Amino acid sequence: MAEQPVNAAHDDEIDLFDLVDDIKDKWYWMLGTMVAGMVIAFVYAFTATPEFKTDAIITDVSPSELLPFNQPVLMSTLSLSTGGDGETHSPVIMTDAAVFELDTEGAFLGARSVLRSSSVRRSFYSDLLLRGDDRITSLVFEGDLTEEQNLAKFLDRFAFEDASGKETLDTYLKVSFSLSEDAELARDILNEYLVYAITEHQGRVRNEFERKLQAQIDLNETRAANFRTHYETAKARRIAVLEEAASVAASINQSKPFYNTNDVVVSSEPPLYMMGEVALKREAEQLKARSTRESEDIFINGLPMITGYLDSLRAVKVDWESVQLVEVDQPALLPLKPAKPRKLLVVALGGISGVMMGILAALLAAASSRHLRRSERYKKVNSVL
Repeated sequence: MAEQPVNAAHDDEIDLFDLVDDIKDKWYWMLGTMVAGMVIAFVYAFTATPEFKTDAIITDVSPSELLPFNQPVLMSTLSLSTGGDGETHSPVIMTDAAVFELDTEGAFLGARSVLRSSSVRRSFYSDLLLRGDDRITSLVFEGDLTEEQNLAKFLDRFAFEDASGKETLDTYLKVSFSLSEDAELARDILNEYLVYAITEHQGRVRNEFERKLQAQIDLNETRAANFRTHYETAKARRIAVLEEAASVAASINQSKPFYNTNDVVVSSEPPLYMMGEVALKREAEQLKARSTRESEDIFINGLPMITGYLDSLRAVKVDWESVQLVEVDQPALLPLKPAKPRKLLVVALGGISGVMMGILAALLAAASSRHLRRSERYKKVNSVL
C-alpha cells in the first residue's frame, strides 16, 4: 500500500494565513461587495421617506396650584352620633377624612394615566380625521389599510418615558411623536394632543370633584331632613303628652304647680300633671306656635351645625379656568433633522456590512477556485492511470 504524504493529515485544518492569502487573492470580491453595500445604503439613506420625531415633557405643579381643591371646608367630613335612647347629640367634625383632596403626586399620576391611555389617543385620532384636513389625513390615514390598522399605526407613533423605576427625584413624563415627511405637523399634532389629554384629565377631575361635593351635600341634606322628622315626631308626642297631663290636672282642679323644686327628691320625677293645668297648656301652646315661625331649625339640637356645613359646601367655588394640574415643562419643538433615516449611520453600516459580506464572498470564491483546481488534477491523474 502506498504511503500518504506527510501533510495529508492536516488537509482539513484551517490555516489563518491561508485565509488571508485567499482574501488577498480575491480582493476584488471584497471590494465589489463593500462598494455594492455602500451604494445600496446610500441610495436607501437619500431616497427613504424621512421620519421626524418631536418630544414634549410634563411635570408636576407646586402645591399652591392645587389650593382650589384643598379648601378648608373640603378637608373635613361631618359625622353625627346618637345616643342609645335615640336622642341626637351634637355633631362633631372629623378631620381624618376629606370630601375631596388632591396632591401634586395624585394630579400628576392622573395626567400621566390619561396621556398614556389608548382610549384617549383613539378619541384624539378620531377628532383629527373629523377635521377633514387633507394635509393631516394623508399622513395619518392610508387608504390601503383598514381603519383598525390605521389606528394601530397611529398609536405606535407615540412613545413614553418617565421616571418610574428610576433612581431620581424628578417627576416627569416625556411624550414622543413620530411622523413621516412633515416636521411642523409632527410638532403641532403632539402639542395639540397635550392640550387634548390635559383638558380631558381636568374634565375627569372636575367631574369627580363635583360628584363628591354633591354627594356630601345630598348626604347632609338627608341628615338634616332626618333631624327635622325626628324633631317633628318628638314635638307632636310632647304636645300630646302635655295636653293629656293638662286634662288630668283640670280633672283634679290642679291649675298651679303642686310642688316647688325644694320638694323634689333627687333622681325622682313627679307626675307631669302636678305642674298644673296652666303651665302645661302654656307649654303646649308655645310648641304649637313654633310651626308659625319662619324656621324651627334653631330649636333642633345639632341641626344648626349641619345647615352651616351645608351652606359652606354650597358656597364652594372653583375657578376652573385658572386650574393647572400639571405643567408642560417643554412643549413639542420643531425637530432640526429627521430621526430616520440617519444617513451617515446607514452608509457606515452599509460599508461595514459590505466588508463582512465581501470577506465571505472572497473566501467562497477562493474555496470554489481551489475546488475546481483539485477536480482538474483528479481528472488528469485518473486519465493517466
